[in-house]
Amino acid sequence: MSRSPFILDRRRFLTGLGLAAGSLMLPSIGGRGALAQSSPKRLIYYITPHGTVPGRWHMRQPGRDGEQYDYALGGLGESDFSDILRPLHRHRDKLLVVDGLARMVTYAEEYRVGELGYSGDINRHHIGQAHLLTSTWAYQGAGTARGGAKSVDQEIGQAIGQPGRWNTRVYGFNHQHAYNYVGANQPAPREQNAPAAFADIMGLAPEPSDPVEPTRDDKIRAARASVLDMASAEYASVLPKLSGSDREKLERHRALVRDLEVGLSTISPIGCEPSFSASGHIIDQFSRITTMALACDLTRVATIVTQDIPGNEFGIDPGLDMHQDIAHASSESGGSTRGIEGMVNYNRVYAEHFAYLLDQLDSVQEDGGTLLDNTAVVWMSELATGNHDLHQMPTVIAGGAGGYFRPGRYVHYPRHTIEVAWGARPSVGPAQERLHVSLMHAMGMTDRSHFGLSQVDIGDFTASLRDPLPLLS
Repeated sequence: MSRSPFILDRRRFLTGLGLAAGSLMLPSIGGRGALAQSSPKRLIYYITPHGTVPGRWHMRQPGRDGEQYDYALGGLGESDFSDILRPLHRHRDKLLVVDGLARMVTYAEEYRVGELGYSGDINRHHIGQAHLLTSTWAYQGAGTARGGAKSVDQEIGQAIGQPGRWNTRVYGFNHQHAYNYVGANQPAPREQNAPAAFADIMGLAPEPSDPVEPTRDDKIRAARASVLDMASAEYASVLPKLSGSDREKLERHRALVRDLEVGLSTISPIGCEPSFSASGHIIDQFSRITTMALACDLTRVATIVTQDIPGNEFGIDPGLDMHQDIAHASSESGGSTRGIEGMVNYNRVYAEHFAYLLDQLDSVQEDGGTLLDNTAVVWMSELATGNHDLHQMPTVIAGGAGGYFRPGRYVHYPRHTIEVAWGARPSVGPAQERLHVSLMHAMGMTDRSHFGLSQVDIGDFTASLRDPLPLLS
Protein backbone atom coordinates (compact mmCIF):
# COMPACT_ATOMS: atom_id res chain seq x y z
CA MET A 1 0.00 0.00 0.00
CA SER A 2 1.52 3.30 -1.07
CA ARG A 3 2.07 6.00 1.52
CA SER A 4 -0.49 8.79 1.31
CA PRO A 5 -1.15 12.14 2.99
CA PHE A 6 -3.55 10.29 5.28
CA ILE A 7 -1.15 7.79 6.89
CA LEU A 8 -2.02 8.11 10.57
CA ASP A 9 0.49 9.59 12.98
CA ARG A 10 -0.80 9.57 16.55
CA ARG A 11 0.45 13.08 17.26
CA ARG A 12 -1.19 14.37 14.06
CA PHE A 13 -4.42 12.58 14.98
CA LEU A 14 -4.56 14.29 18.37
CA THR A 15 -3.50 17.62 16.94
CA GLY A 16 -6.19 17.37 14.29
CA LEU A 17 -8.77 17.22 17.08
CA GLY A 18 -7.09 20.00 19.08
CA LEU A 19 -5.95 17.54 21.75
CA ALA A 20 -2.18 17.27 21.32
CA ALA A 21 0.29 17.19 24.18
CA GLY A 22 0.05 20.44 26.15
CA SER A 23 -3.64 20.89 25.36
CA LEU A 24 -5.40 18.08 27.24
CA MET A 25 -3.83 15.88 29.88
CA LEU A 26 -4.64 12.22 29.13
CA PRO A 27 -2.60 9.96 31.42
CA SER A 28 -2.61 6.97 29.06
CA ILE A 29 -1.84 8.93 25.90
CA GLY A 30 1.63 7.47 25.51
CA GLY A 31 0.63 3.83 25.30
CA ARG A 32 -1.64 1.60 23.27
CA GLY A 33 -5.23 1.43 24.41
CA ALA A 34 -6.38 -1.76 26.04
CA LEU A 35 -8.55 -4.02 23.92
CA ALA A 36 -11.62 -5.67 25.29
CA GLN A 37 -11.18 -9.35 26.08
CA SER A 38 -13.74 -10.30 23.43
CA SER A 39 -14.25 -8.64 20.07
CA PRO A 40 -17.34 -6.44 19.67
CA LYS A 41 -20.13 -7.12 17.22
CA ARG A 42 -20.42 -4.86 14.17
CA LEU A 43 -22.90 -4.20 11.39
CA ILE A 44 -22.46 -3.09 7.77
CA TYR A 45 -25.24 -2.33 5.30
CA TYR A 46 -24.16 -2.69 1.65
CA ILE A 47 -26.82 -1.16 -0.62
CA THR A 48 -27.06 -1.47 -4.41
CA PRO A 49 -29.76 0.00 -6.69
CA HIS A 50 -32.42 -1.37 -9.05
CA GLY A 51 -33.00 -4.83 -7.57
CA THR A 52 -32.05 -8.02 -9.40
CA VAL A 53 -33.24 -10.78 -11.76
CA PRO A 54 -34.76 -13.30 -9.30
CA GLY A 55 -34.45 -16.37 -11.50
CA ARG A 56 -30.75 -15.68 -12.00
CA TRP A 57 -30.20 -14.75 -8.34
CA HIS A 58 -31.95 -17.43 -6.25
CA MET A 59 -30.78 -21.01 -5.77
CA ARG A 60 -34.00 -22.78 -4.79
CA GLN A 61 -34.44 -26.50 -4.55
CA PRO A 62 -36.89 -27.75 -7.23
CA GLY A 63 -40.44 -28.48 -6.16
CA ARG A 64 -40.17 -26.81 -2.74
CA ASP A 65 -41.44 -23.29 -3.43
CA GLY A 66 -44.32 -23.74 -0.96
CA GLU A 67 -42.04 -24.84 1.90
CA GLN A 68 -39.89 -23.15 4.49
CA TYR A 69 -36.47 -24.79 4.33
CA ASP A 70 -32.74 -24.25 4.47
CA TYR A 71 -29.76 -26.17 3.16
CA ALA A 72 -25.98 -26.00 3.49
CA LEU A 73 -23.95 -24.08 0.93
CA GLY A 74 -20.65 -25.73 1.81
CA GLY A 75 -21.06 -28.70 -0.52
CA LEU A 76 -21.85 -26.59 -3.61
CA GLY A 77 -19.31 -26.07 -6.35
CA GLU A 78 -18.83 -22.69 -7.96
CA SER A 79 -20.97 -23.73 -10.92
CA ASP A 80 -23.80 -24.61 -8.53
CA PHE A 81 -24.09 -20.99 -7.45
CA SER A 82 -26.46 -18.77 -9.39
CA ASP A 83 -25.17 -16.53 -12.17
CA ILE A 84 -25.33 -13.43 -9.98
CA LEU A 85 -24.09 -14.86 -6.67
CA ARG A 86 -21.23 -16.92 -8.14
CA PRO A 87 -18.53 -14.40 -7.12
CA LEU A 88 -19.50 -15.11 -3.49
CA HIS A 89 -18.74 -18.83 -3.72
CA ARG A 90 -15.40 -18.54 -1.90
CA HIS A 91 -17.28 -17.15 1.10
CA ARG A 92 -20.06 -19.76 1.00
CA ASP A 93 -19.40 -20.98 4.56
CA LYS A 94 -19.97 -17.44 5.88
CA LEU A 95 -23.13 -16.57 3.93
CA LEU A 96 -26.84 -16.59 4.60
CA VAL A 97 -28.66 -16.23 1.28
CA VAL A 98 -32.21 -15.22 2.24
CA ASP A 99 -34.91 -15.86 -0.36
CA GLY A 100 -38.58 -14.86 -0.31
CA LEU A 101 -38.85 -11.60 1.64
CA ALA A 102 -41.25 -8.80 0.65
CA ARG A 103 -41.26 -5.04 1.34
CA MET A 104 -44.52 -4.71 3.25
CA VAL A 105 -44.34 -1.06 4.31
CA THR A 106 -43.92 -0.02 0.67
CA TYR A 107 -46.91 -2.10 -0.42
CA ALA A 108 -48.91 -0.56 2.43
CA GLU A 109 -47.96 3.02 1.55
CA GLU A 110 -48.95 2.39 -2.04
CA TYR A 111 -52.30 1.07 -0.83
CA ARG A 112 -52.84 4.20 1.29
CA VAL A 113 -52.20 6.41 -1.73
CA GLY A 114 -53.70 4.32 -4.52
CA GLU A 115 -56.75 2.86 -2.78
CA LEU A 116 -57.46 5.05 0.25
CA GLY A 117 -56.80 8.41 -1.37
CA TYR A 118 -53.84 9.65 0.68
CA SER A 119 -51.62 12.11 -1.15
CA GLY A 120 -47.98 11.30 -1.73
CA ASP A 121 -45.17 10.24 -3.99
CA ILE A 122 -45.25 6.49 -4.65
CA ASN A 123 -42.48 6.22 -7.18
CA ARG A 124 -41.15 2.85 -6.06
CA HIS A 125 -37.54 4.01 -6.26
CA HIS A 126 -38.30 6.91 -3.94
CA ILE A 127 -40.44 5.12 -1.39
CA GLY A 128 -38.20 2.06 -1.61
CA GLN A 129 -35.26 4.26 -0.63
CA ALA A 130 -37.32 5.97 2.07
CA HIS A 131 -38.48 2.66 3.60
CA LEU A 132 -35.45 0.40 3.24
CA LEU A 133 -33.82 1.31 6.58
CA THR A 134 -36.68 3.15 8.30
CA SER A 135 -39.59 0.65 8.12
CA THR A 136 -42.16 3.39 8.56
CA TRP A 137 -44.34 5.76 6.51
CA ALA A 138 -42.31 8.03 4.28
CA TYR A 139 -42.01 11.76 4.79
CA GLN A 140 -44.16 13.06 1.94
CA GLY A 141 -43.30 16.58 0.88
CA ALA A 142 -42.17 18.77 -2.00
CA GLY A 143 -43.38 16.19 -4.52
CA THR A 144 -41.20 13.33 -3.35
CA ALA A 145 -40.84 10.79 -0.54
CA ARG A 146 -37.97 10.60 1.91
CA GLY A 147 -37.28 8.73 5.12
CA GLY A 148 -40.00 9.34 7.70
CA ALA A 149 -38.00 8.57 10.85
CA LYS A 150 -34.59 7.58 12.16
CA SER A 151 -33.12 4.66 10.20
CA VAL A 152 -32.17 1.37 11.81
CA ASP A 153 -28.42 1.88 11.38
CA GLN A 154 -28.68 5.05 13.48
CA GLU A 155 -30.81 3.28 16.09
CA ILE A 156 -28.38 0.38 16.42
CA GLY A 157 -25.36 2.68 16.33
CA GLN A 158 -26.76 4.73 19.18
CA ALA A 159 -27.43 1.57 21.21
CA ILE A 160 -24.02 -0.08 20.76
CA GLY A 161 -21.86 2.98 20.19
CA GLN A 162 -18.94 3.59 22.54
CA PRO A 163 -17.61 6.82 24.10
CA GLY A 164 -14.98 8.35 21.89
CA ARG A 165 -16.22 6.55 18.76
CA TRP A 166 -18.58 7.44 15.96
CA ASN A 167 -21.94 5.73 16.44
CA THR A 168 -22.35 5.22 12.68
CA ARG A 169 -20.78 6.30 9.42
CA VAL A 170 -22.35 6.45 5.94
CA TYR A 171 -20.14 6.30 2.86
CA GLY A 172 -20.95 6.32 -0.84
CA PHE A 173 -23.70 7.73 -2.99
CA ASN A 174 -27.43 8.45 -3.21
CA HIS A 175 -29.66 6.53 -5.60
CA GLN A 176 -31.92 9.59 -6.07
CA HIS A 177 -32.46 10.02 -2.31
CA ALA A 178 -30.83 9.03 0.96
CA TYR A 179 -31.30 5.70 2.75
CA ASN A 180 -29.92 6.72 6.16
CA TYR A 181 -31.78 9.22 8.36
CA VAL A 182 -31.27 10.79 11.78
CA GLY A 183 -34.94 11.85 11.79
CA ALA A 184 -37.88 12.48 9.47
CA ASN A 185 -36.56 14.07 6.26
CA GLN A 186 -33.15 14.50 7.93
CA PRO A 187 -30.55 12.51 5.95
CA ALA A 188 -27.61 11.27 7.98
CA PRO A 189 -24.20 12.76 7.14
CA ARG A 190 -22.72 10.93 4.16
CA GLU A 191 -19.33 11.17 2.45
CA GLN A 192 -18.93 10.15 -1.20
CA ASN A 193 -15.27 11.14 -1.61
CA ALA A 194 -13.03 8.31 -0.42
CA PRO A 195 -10.05 10.40 0.81
CA ALA A 196 -12.47 12.68 2.64
CA ALA A 197 -14.18 9.59 4.10
CA PHE A 198 -10.87 8.45 5.56
CA ALA A 199 -10.22 11.91 6.95
CA ASP A 200 -13.75 11.89 8.36
CA ILE A 201 -13.41 8.60 10.23
CA MET A 202 -10.03 9.65 11.62
CA GLY A 203 -11.14 13.16 12.52
CA LEU A 204 -8.35 14.54 10.34
CA ALA A 205 -7.96 17.00 7.50
CA PRO A 206 -5.34 16.37 4.78
CA GLU A 207 -1.88 17.57 5.70
CA PRO A 208 -0.67 20.28 3.26
CA SER A 209 2.06 19.16 0.90
CA ASP A 210 4.18 22.13 1.98
CA PRO A 211 4.09 22.50 5.78
CA VAL A 212 3.48 26.05 6.87
CA GLU A 213 4.37 27.94 10.01
CA PRO A 214 1.52 27.74 12.57
CA THR A 215 -0.63 30.84 12.62
CA ARG A 216 -1.57 32.74 15.77
CA ASP A 217 -4.98 31.02 15.67
CA ASP A 218 -3.29 27.61 15.38
CA LYS A 219 -1.22 28.33 18.48
CA ILE A 220 -4.25 29.52 20.42
CA ARG A 221 -6.17 26.36 19.52
CA ALA A 222 -3.23 24.17 20.54
CA ALA A 223 -3.07 25.88 23.92
CA ARG A 224 -6.70 25.32 24.82
CA ALA A 225 -7.35 22.85 27.59
CA SER A 226 -10.56 21.66 26.00
CA VAL A 227 -12.78 22.94 23.25
CA LEU A 228 -15.80 22.47 25.50
CA ASP A 229 -14.21 23.86 28.64
CA MET A 230 -13.27 26.98 26.72
CA ALA A 231 -16.76 27.30 25.24
CA SER A 232 -18.86 26.43 28.29
CA ALA A 233 -19.94 30.02 28.83
CA GLU A 234 -21.10 30.27 25.21
CA TYR A 235 -23.13 27.06 25.54
CA ALA A 236 -24.71 28.34 28.75
CA SER A 237 -25.67 31.66 27.19
CA VAL A 238 -27.00 30.21 23.93
CA LEU A 239 -29.05 27.25 25.22
CA PRO A 240 -31.86 29.31 26.87
CA LYS A 241 -32.46 31.13 23.60
CA LEU A 242 -33.05 27.97 21.56
CA SER A 243 -36.20 26.04 20.81
CA GLY A 244 -36.59 22.58 22.31
CA SER A 245 -35.40 20.77 19.18
CA ASP A 246 -32.45 23.10 18.62
CA ARG A 247 -31.46 22.81 22.28
CA GLU A 248 -31.51 19.02 21.94
CA LYS A 249 -29.29 19.21 18.84
CA LEU A 250 -26.74 21.43 20.59
CA GLU A 251 -26.69 19.16 23.64
CA ARG A 252 -26.10 16.14 21.39
CA HIS A 253 -23.22 17.97 19.74
CA ARG A 254 -21.68 18.86 23.09
CA ALA A 255 -21.98 15.26 24.28
CA LEU A 256 -20.42 13.93 21.07
CA VAL A 257 -17.36 16.17 21.34
CA ARG A 258 -16.93 15.34 25.02
CA ASP A 259 -17.14 11.61 24.24
CA LEU A 260 -14.52 12.00 21.52
CA GLU A 261 -12.19 13.69 23.98
CA VAL A 262 -12.66 11.04 26.66
CA GLY A 263 -12.18 8.16 24.24
CA LEU A 264 -8.96 9.31 22.60
CA SER A 265 -6.74 7.42 25.00
CA THR A 266 -8.00 4.07 23.69
CA ILE A 267 -8.46 4.89 20.03
CA SER A 268 -5.52 2.87 18.65
CA PRO A 269 -5.63 -0.85 19.45
CA ILE A 270 -2.64 -3.10 18.92
CA GLY A 271 -2.24 -4.04 15.26
CA CYS A 272 -4.38 -1.16 14.01
CA GLU A 273 -2.42 0.81 11.42
CA PRO A 274 -4.85 3.15 9.65
CA SER A 275 -3.93 4.26 6.16
CA PHE A 276 -5.60 5.28 2.92
CA SER A 277 -4.93 4.05 -0.61
CA ALA A 278 -6.62 5.52 -3.67
CA SER A 279 -6.03 2.33 -5.67
CA GLY A 280 -8.86 0.33 -7.18
CA HIS A 281 -12.56 1.00 -7.64
CA ILE A 282 -14.30 3.63 -5.52
CA ILE A 283 -16.55 0.92 -4.00
CA ASP A 284 -13.46 -1.07 -2.98
CA GLN A 285 -11.88 2.04 -1.48
CA PHE A 286 -14.93 2.45 0.74
CA SER A 287 -14.70 -1.25 1.64
CA ARG A 288 -11.12 -0.81 2.82
CA ILE A 289 -11.99 2.33 4.79
CA THR A 290 -14.93 0.58 6.43
CA THR A 291 -12.80 -2.45 7.30
CA MET A 292 -10.17 -0.18 8.87
CA ALA A 293 -12.83 1.74 10.80
CA LEU A 294 -14.28 -1.44 12.28
CA ALA A 295 -10.91 -3.07 12.92
CA CYS A 296 -9.71 0.04 14.78
CA ASP A 297 -13.05 0.26 16.61
CA LEU A 298 -13.65 3.80 15.38
CA THR A 299 -17.26 2.81 14.71
CA ARG A 300 -19.30 -0.37 14.96
CA VAL A 301 -22.01 0.43 12.40
CA ALA A 302 -21.42 1.56 8.81
CA THR A 303 -23.32 1.81 5.53
CA ILE A 304 -21.78 1.60 2.06
CA VAL A 305 -24.13 2.93 -0.61
CA THR A 306 -22.59 1.81 -3.88
CA GLN A 307 -22.06 3.88 -6.97
CA ASP A 308 -24.64 3.29 -9.71
CA ILE A 309 -21.92 1.78 -11.88
CA PRO A 310 -21.60 2.98 -15.49
CA GLY A 311 -22.39 0.73 -18.43
CA ASN A 312 -18.77 0.13 -19.44
CA GLU A 313 -18.21 -1.67 -16.12
CA PHE A 314 -20.82 -4.36 -16.84
CA GLY A 315 -20.62 -4.61 -20.61
CA ILE A 316 -23.55 -2.67 -22.08
CA ASP A 317 -23.26 -0.64 -25.26
CA PRO A 318 -22.35 3.04 -24.95
CA GLY A 319 -25.41 5.26 -25.05
CA LEU A 320 -27.76 2.80 -23.39
CA ASP A 321 -29.52 4.03 -20.28
CA MET A 322 -29.22 1.69 -17.29
CA HIS A 323 -32.64 2.62 -15.95
CA GLN A 324 -34.78 2.66 -19.09
CA ASP A 325 -32.91 0.33 -21.47
CA ILE A 326 -31.68 -2.31 -19.01
CA ALA A 327 -33.52 -2.31 -15.66
CA HIS A 328 -36.99 -1.70 -17.10
CA ALA A 329 -36.38 -4.32 -19.79
CA SER A 330 -35.13 -7.05 -17.43
CA SER A 331 -38.43 -8.75 -16.56
CA GLU A 332 -38.16 -12.52 -16.89
CA SER A 333 -41.64 -12.50 -18.41
CA GLY A 334 -41.60 -10.17 -21.35
CA GLY A 335 -38.23 -8.46 -21.00
CA SER A 336 -35.53 -8.37 -23.65
CA THR A 337 -32.43 -10.54 -23.75
CA ARG A 338 -30.34 -7.36 -23.68
CA GLY A 339 -32.16 -6.12 -20.59
CA ILE A 340 -32.03 -9.42 -18.69
CA GLU A 341 -28.37 -10.19 -19.45
CA GLY A 342 -27.39 -6.58 -18.77
CA MET A 343 -29.12 -6.71 -15.38
CA VAL A 344 -27.48 -10.03 -14.53
CA ASN A 345 -24.04 -8.63 -15.38
CA TYR A 346 -24.82 -5.45 -13.43
CA ASN A 347 -25.61 -7.44 -10.29
CA ARG A 348 -22.69 -9.82 -10.77
CA VAL A 349 -20.29 -6.85 -10.72
CA TYR A 350 -21.84 -5.71 -7.43
CA ALA A 351 -21.40 -9.26 -6.11
CA GLU A 352 -17.71 -9.06 -7.01
CA HIS A 353 -17.34 -5.84 -5.02
CA PHE A 354 -19.29 -7.39 -2.13
CA ALA A 355 -16.93 -10.37 -2.18
CA TYR A 356 -13.98 -7.94 -2.03
CA LEU A 357 -15.49 -6.33 1.08
CA LEU A 358 -15.81 -9.79 2.65
CA ASP A 359 -12.18 -10.54 1.70
CA GLN A 360 -11.05 -7.45 3.56
CA LEU A 361 -13.09 -8.23 6.68
CA ASP A 362 -12.05 -11.88 6.71
CA SER A 363 -8.36 -10.95 6.55
CA VAL A 364 -8.45 -9.28 10.00
CA GLN A 365 -7.85 -11.80 12.80
CA GLU A 366 -9.78 -11.29 16.03
CA ASP A 367 -10.92 -13.15 19.10
CA GLY A 368 -13.49 -15.67 17.94
CA GLY A 369 -12.16 -15.85 14.36
CA THR A 370 -12.02 -12.88 12.03
CA LEU A 371 -13.58 -9.45 11.77
CA LEU A 372 -16.09 -10.96 9.34
CA ASP A 373 -17.10 -13.58 11.91
CA ASN A 374 -17.89 -10.80 14.39
CA THR A 375 -19.79 -8.67 11.85
CA ALA A 376 -23.13 -8.89 10.05
CA VAL A 377 -22.72 -7.58 6.48
CA VAL A 378 -26.13 -7.13 4.82
CA TRP A 379 -26.53 -6.70 1.06
CA MET A 380 -29.88 -5.11 0.15
CA SER A 381 -31.55 -3.08 -2.61
CA GLU A 382 -34.43 -0.62 -2.65
CA LEU A 383 -36.34 -2.82 -5.17
CA ALA A 384 -36.66 -6.51 -5.89
CA THR A 385 -36.35 -6.20 -9.68
CA GLY A 386 -35.48 -3.71 -12.36
CA ASN A 387 -39.16 -3.39 -13.25
CA HIS A 388 -39.97 -2.32 -9.68
CA ASP A 389 -41.31 -5.46 -7.98
CA LEU A 390 -41.35 -5.52 -4.17
CA HIS A 391 -41.47 -9.27 -3.52
CA GLN A 392 -38.48 -11.64 -3.74
CA MET A 393 -36.29 -8.89 -2.28
CA PRO A 394 -32.62 -9.90 -2.79
CA THR A 395 -31.00 -10.25 0.63
CA VAL A 396 -27.62 -11.67 1.64
CA ILE A 397 -26.16 -11.67 5.16
CA ALA A 398 -22.45 -12.42 5.47
CA GLY A 399 -20.63 -13.09 8.73
CA GLY A 400 -21.95 -14.39 12.01
CA ALA A 401 -22.32 -11.29 14.23
CA GLY A 402 -20.22 -13.00 16.88
CA GLY A 403 -22.17 -16.25 16.75
CA TYR A 404 -25.74 -14.95 16.52
CA PHE A 405 -26.30 -15.98 12.89
CA ARG A 406 -25.69 -19.50 11.57
CA PRO A 407 -24.04 -18.83 8.20
CA GLY A 408 -23.20 -21.24 5.43
CA ARG A 409 -26.84 -21.75 4.45
CA TYR A 410 -29.50 -20.91 1.91
CA VAL A 411 -32.79 -19.97 3.61
CA HIS A 412 -36.06 -20.10 1.68
CA TYR A 413 -39.42 -18.76 2.89
CA PRO A 414 -42.75 -19.80 1.34
CA ARG A 415 -45.01 -17.18 -0.22
CA HIS A 416 -48.72 -16.60 -0.53
CA THR A 417 -50.76 -14.33 -2.79
CA ILE A 418 -52.22 -11.05 -1.54
CA GLU A 419 -54.02 -8.21 -3.30
CA VAL A 420 -52.26 -4.85 -3.17
CA ALA A 421 -52.96 -1.51 -4.87
CA TRP A 422 -54.67 -1.38 -8.28
CA GLY A 423 -55.64 -5.07 -8.14
CA ALA A 424 -52.08 -6.41 -8.37
CA ARG A 425 -51.66 -9.85 -6.76
CA PRO A 426 -48.01 -10.53 -5.86
CA SER A 427 -46.86 -13.68 -4.10
CA VAL A 428 -45.20 -12.51 -0.90
CA GLY A 429 -43.22 -14.08 1.92
CA PRO A 430 -42.34 -12.64 5.34
CA ALA A 431 -41.76 -8.91 5.72
CA GLN A 432 -38.22 -7.85 4.94
CA GLU A 433 -38.65 -5.29 7.73
CA ARG A 434 -38.34 -8.15 10.22
CA LEU A 435 -34.72 -8.55 9.17
CA HIS A 436 -33.99 -5.34 11.08
CA VAL A 437 -35.39 -6.98 14.22
CA SER A 438 -33.05 -9.93 13.64
CA LEU A 439 -30.13 -7.52 13.31
CA MET A 440 -31.08 -5.62 16.46
CA HIS A 441 -31.18 -8.90 18.36
CA ALA A 442 -27.84 -9.89 16.83
CA MET A 443 -26.36 -6.67 18.19
CA GLY A 444 -27.71 -7.38 21.68
CA MET A 445 -30.96 -5.34 21.49
CA THR A 446 -33.10 -8.32 22.42
CA ASP A 447 -35.75 -6.20 24.11
CA ARG A 448 -36.90 -4.90 20.72
CA SER A 449 -39.81 -6.72 19.07
CA HIS A 450 -40.03 -4.45 16.01
CA PHE A 451 -38.43 -1.47 14.33
CA GLY A 452 -40.58 1.32 12.87
CA LEU A 453 -44.13 0.14 12.35
CA SER A 454 -45.23 -3.04 14.11
CA GLN A 455 -47.75 -4.05 11.43
CA VAL A 456 -49.35 -2.71 8.26
CA ASP A 457 -52.74 -3.27 6.65
CA ILE A 458 -52.90 -3.87 2.91
CA GLY A 459 -56.58 -4.19 2.09
CA ASP A 460 -57.87 -7.24 3.95
CA PHE A 461 -54.35 -8.49 4.68
CA THR A 462 -52.42 -7.56 7.81
CA ALA A 463 -48.65 -8.01 7.64
CA SER A 464 -46.78 -8.35 10.92
CA LEU A 465 -43.42 -6.59 11.12
CA ARG A 466 -42.70 -8.05 14.55
CA ASP A 467 -40.09 -10.53 15.76
CA PRO A 468 -36.86 -11.80 14.21
CA LEU A 469 -37.07 -13.88 11.06
CA PRO A 470 -37.02 -17.66 11.61
CA LEU A 471 -34.10 -19.92 10.62
CA LEU A 472 -31.40 -17.24 10.64
CA SER A 473 -29.98 -17.81 14.12
